[in-house]
Amino acid sequence: MLTTRPTANGLDELRRGWKIILLAGVGLACGLGAIPIYSLGVLTKPLSETFGWSRAEVQGIYTWFTIGNLLAAPAVGWLIDHHGVRRVTLVSIIGMAIGMASLGIFTGPLWSFYLIAFITAIIGVGTVPITWTWLIVDWFDISRGRALGIALAGTGVSATLLPSYATWLLTDYGWRVTYVGLAALPALLAFPLSYLLLFERSSRPTATVRVEKHVKKVSDERVGLEFRDAIADYRFWILNASFIMIALAIAGLISHLIPMLTDRAVSLETAAKVAGVIGIAVIIGRIGTGYLIDRFWAPAVGLLLLSLPALSCVLLATGYGGVYAAMFAAVLIGLAAGAEFDLMSFLVSKYFGQRRYGILYSCLYAVFKLSAGIAAPLFGLSFDQTGSYSFILFCAAGSLLGGSCLLLALGRYRFSS
Repeated sequence: MLTTRPTANGLDELRRGWKIILLAGVGLACGLGAIPIYSLGVLTKPLSETFGWSRAEVQGIYTWFTIGNLLAAPAVGWLIDHHGVRRVTLVSIIGMAIGMASLGIFTGPLWSFYLIAFITAIIGVGTVPITWTWLIVDWFDISRGRALGIALAGTGVSATLLPSYATWLLTDYGWRVTYVGLAALPALLAFPLSYLLLFERSSRPTATVRVEKHVKKVSDERVGLEFRDAIADYRFWILNASFIMIALAIAGLISHLIPMLTDRAVSLETAAKVAGVIGIAVIIGRIGTGYLIDRFWAPAVGLLLLSLPALSCVLLATGYGGVYAAMFAAVLIGLAAGAEFDLMSFLVSKYFGQRRYGILYSCLYAVFKLSAGIAAPLFGLSFDQTGSYSFILFCAAGSLLGGSCLLLALGRYRFSS
């Protein structure tokens, strides 16, 4: 049953940390958690036509991004927990920018795309939500859900604008310049802002940051489970299973939406606009999820929002309603995509605490991203084998329903902040 929770002084906390929310939003919009997946749909057919690769092979580029994230995420979580977030993030932003540009400059054979994507993911892992949600959890307690929602809405901005931005670059300059243009986003937007604003709450002067009496101390005094105790808890594995099922469906839907539409004679420009609707819905989903989980039991909120794209799968599989139905499907996909990382971060803090938040969130995020990376070529393989997306779409609908229902087994929160 949904139960309300107090939110006193939440507005004061939001006013104190608005620069951190802005920074995290820009960082997320320009990070590896957004740019590869929201641009790949635009690049899938051009790369396939240029090199003669199947859709599964092209979408495999995203898989190698996720494999790199999988290997590097636990390490970056450990580094953040023990050495802080600033240095890790600044290095990763530059590494990501260089890697994305390299995809346009140094690639040719398929293996070169895979290799560069893998290396970029390892070096740039500090640009994924691990670092940005750590920063939000560090700065916010009472209004943590809302702060996460607003910051994570940055990925919605990417989902809204990146398809059209990538389409413009592709149409006017070709796919190589498109990758260079994507690299410019972290280099010119995220890095300068991070250099100026990225600091942990505990490192700021007390005259600047007033920490309320009820707020816990930092570093070793953070409340929460040790890593070994958390992974022995059944809740950790429920979260993994749930987000695996959800990631497999949502990532496949996002990365293949544009090819699905252009297969039905929808123009690339129109398909990009439909895909952009996902971004608008992601923003609404991020902020709405943050508002709801500050007030109601988060697993129930997750069930409500994460099951929505099951209907999208049915609409896209049947083709019912044309472009307008596809837009409605995109809205439902975006609302769920807007909820996933808010929920993951919030649930880790509420069930395992903050003592080892970095490494625990990193492990969950790595598994989530691996599942998302498998989803992109899996959807492509299903199309290559059957000539249609219908089978994989119905499978995705079942996965969404099952994964969202699993969250209900988490039970009551274990930590209040």
